[in-house]
Amino acid sequence: MAHSNVKEMVKSKFRLLIALMIALVLSSGSYAYTFTTDQVTVGVAEPLGDVVSCNATETQPDWSTVLSDLSSEGKTQGEVPAGDIFTINPDASFGGDIIAKVYLSNSGDLAKAYSYFNAKLYLNGSVESGGTPSYRLLTLQNGEATLTLEDLSPVSSAWTETSQADFADSTLNQVDVNTSPGDVILSDFSDNVTDSFADQTKIASSANVTVSGGQVILNSTSGSSNNETLRPTGDGDETTIEGVYPITPSTHWDKVDDVTSDGNNTYVRTLSSTAWTEDLYQIANHSTGSGQINYVRVYAVASHETSSPLQNNFRIHIKTNGVEYNGTELTTTTSYTTYSYDWNTNPQTGSAWTWTEIDNIQAGVSLTRAKNNVGTRCTQVYVQVNYTETSYEPSGTVTSTNLLSADTVSSIDSFDYTASVIPSGTSLKVHFSQNGTSWYNSSGTLNGWDTLSVGMHSIDLSGLGWSGSNFYYHILFTSDTVNTPALDEIVVYFSTYYSSGDLTSSAFDTGYDLDWDWGTISFTINEPSTTNIQYQIRTAATQSGLSSATWYGPTGTSDYYTTSGTTVNSVHDSDRWIQYKAYFTGPGDYTPTFSDISITYSAQSAAYTIEITGGSYALVSDNTTEWDTGWTTTPEFFCEVTPR
Repeated sequence: MAHSNVKEMVKSKFRLLIALMIALVLSSGSYAYTFTTDQVTVGVAEPLGDVVSCNATETQPDWSTVLSDLSSEGKTQGEVPAGDIFTINPDASFGGDIIAKVYLSNSGDLAKAYSYFNAKLYLNGSVESGGTPSYRLLTLQNGEATLTLEDLSPVSSAWTETSQADFADSTLNQVDVNTSPGDVILSDFSDNVTDSFADQTKIASSANVTVSGGQVILNSTSGSSNNETLRPTGDGDETTIEGVYPITPSTHWDKVDDVTSDGNNTYVRTLSSTAWTEDLYQIANHSTGSGQINYVRVYAVASHETSSPLQNNFRIHIKTNGVEYNGTELTTTTSYTTYSYDWNTNPQTGSAWTWTEIDNIQAGVSLTRAKNNVGTRCTQVYVQVNYTETSYEPSGTVTSTNLLSADTVSSIDSFDYTASVIPSGTSLKVHFSQNGTSWYNSSGTLNGWDTLSVGMHSIDLSGLGWSGSNFYYHILFTSDTVNTPALDEIVVYFSTYYSSGDLTSSAFDTGYDLDWDWGTISFTINEPSTTNIQYQIRTAATQSGLSSATWYGPTGTSDYYTTSGTTVNSVHDSDRWIQYKAYFTGPGDYTPTFSDISITYSAQSAAYTIEITGGSYALVSDNTTEWDTGWTTTPEFFCEVTPR
């Protein structure tokens, strides 16, 4: 027979009252009485509730075996029946020590049946359970055993995530935890709008410029056609022709640089080689030519020595943009003759020659012997550039259409461009607008300009802080009328937020296998117009069970937590492990922001069990008729629990 009492000793004058409820259980023809506990709270100022409850266990030791052994075997001594007698349940919010005292409340009646009775009481997790012995004896003589639980901790808390480190442990899908540390936002991605000037579809207006063929240049007017002659100034990348005359100096270029051919006075010569030998010479930069280059013509004056040749022995040779090209193979005569070869376009690019290419060209000849012991000579080489003089407009402009009208834009990041040429005396400048009226440079100066440079470059626009689907550029071309700058391509880079994303948190472990009660979910979010963040939760008894657990909102699988402070769905109660999932949506130009989350939880503290693990007894005799009236072999236990 067992009953219990719970005390709350925060102040000495307050005590917790216990009401006992008795249940009668029939077993093996004898009666065993078990007391179970109900509890009543006295309304006092402090604290507001019970801190611990103690209850008799549903199943008690089987005391009928004492008499069964006596009747069947005449056995008067034996082992005290083992089993649980009380459970102690601290409140989830309680922290501190607990003292449990177990009494024999019917010692007098037990003494009529037992000559001695020694029961071993054990409380799991108690101070005594870690000692030697690990139990306390309850006997007819002492009538009381004390057991102690120390340093119990409250079992109610909150799981909170608020820092970059907290969120970085999550599984991230198109969301960003780095741009704004401590916040979670939708990730963005880079996109661009490009105009390579194949047409004028992205140009709203222009003045004094031509847009065609992948380029924008100033308008021009053509003048007369002229030639500029350029002569060798030094040896180039090849000097494999065998001989020179005179032999000193040993350089080759100065043997063919005559303004007027001097015949055999100076020349380069091949006599013994049956293979082509080649010379290339550095050519002077142009000085008077300008405008459109119509063709490049290379001249050479050459001959062979006595006798008629048996093979082609001469060709004109050039190198441009790192690649060598040859003119037609020819057969010379015994008299010096002027030969030439025309390249109407640059053979390496297939396009019209540029003056830069003219200034870097190398020109020369390839020679082989005419026949055995008959040499080939070249006495003069020069380049003639035919061009049409062009006069360019002194200035011109290009204004774009709204390049981002079809896009959702979270930030306008950069303006990239390619300008193939900006000759001295010319310039390119640009500024930008979001309304086509007010124009700014990249530093945000109203009516300011950014100056462009030749080549591929990028102008950072992030400092403007612009977003949205409006962007225009306006470019100013200037010229000395002799040359024009050329703009080949522009690219506007911008960022767009993903329209959706999600964050799946790391798994959180409450730390104990208890009967958990999940409380509320609270969060801090910022949701600009047409953006949204909502949450679901999943739980499991084990960490491995989380991956297959179902996500729930506050009432089911198809809804979401959208209001901070909402009660967590009770379907999760009792589970130890938990995760949340945050779902983000937005229009692309804006993002919602998730800053922190807190999920509260509590649980009944671990249940501690007082049990009889053994002991011994001896009956007064083997004849119950000799026992005094009122005898019993079933102990009545009383448990009193108080905080310390």
